[in-house]
Amino acid sequence: MNIKLILNPGSRSGRGRRLWRIWEAGLRQSGIVYDSVITRGLGDAFRASKESHGADVIIAAGGDGTINEVLDGIMQSGNPAVRMGVLYAGTSPDFCRYHGIPTDPHQALQRILDGNARPIDVVRIVYADANHAMRIAHFACGCNIGMGASVARFANRWRRYLGDGLGTGLGVVRAFLYARPVDLVLEIDGVKTTLAQVNNLSILKNPYIASGLKLNVNLRADDGRMMLVGVHGQSRTGLCRLLPGFYSGNAVDEQAVFIRECARVNIRAKGTPEIEFDGDPRGYLPAELQVLPRALNLIGGCHD
Repeated sequence: MNIKLILNPGSRSGRGRRLWRIWEAGLRQSGIVYDSVITRGLGDAFRASKESHGADVIIAAGGDGTINEVLDGIMQSGNPAVRMGVLYAGTSPDFCRYHGIPTDPHQALQRILDGNARPIDVVRIVYADANHAMRIAHFACGCNIGMGASVARFANRWRRYLGDGLGTGLGVVRAFLYARPVDLVLEIDGVKTTLAQVNNLSILKNPYIASGLKLNVNLRADDGRMMLVGVHGQSRTGLCRLLPGFYSGNAVDEQAVFIRECARVNIRAKGTPEIEFDGDPRGYLPAELQVLPRALNLIGGCHD
């Protein structure tokens, strides 16, 4: 294998750097030859994976941000045969949980060394940046329009002090207090739908949203579908009533929750509501999202 390992040493307040010693020792003992890249800032993992010409395997060693950048870089590299591996060192392993990738450092490394890969779906998103230019990116977990960007921004800042669950939970409560609903126009697989007073719309390829938040939706990693889950028309009291269902997963059974499955969706709104995907605020509406079936070869996953 021609391996490139992309390490974020700052993930989970330096946990990535500590785990690197374990992974390096394991790779050295196995006799595997590899190149490594140490990231120093936002976008480094994306560029390193996009420009990894000749690599057979690219490994994201870090948290969710590193995983998403490496995945996006591989998808934009023009080399679909590249396999992606994950050595997790983050705070909320939603990608690993869904795909059955161990978070134990020794077990995760053994999965990489075994080299078994399976194809999974990826979502391509076209969205507007702060200068109204349209950008293309890819993700494999979820996207939120409404409260998601505010929650992510708060959680990313405070979870290192408060912990993952509390940091995200307080971010959700804060968003309940300050976020304003928005009217959305959706074109779902070619069928136009208007959704009024949307508190939040999630577009999911993974039922685990973040930090214990989840939804009981029937999604497979390679089924060519994504799920739209919208909460709309809710007061602050109504949102608080719904919140436990986003931890149990049963919120999808509530009348106030809009749910549809699709392969493609266009989303428009008056104004420019913010978009978050895979844990970070990214840009603004309008947006178009499409499932790319079985587009990425993932090492070590065992999701049924």
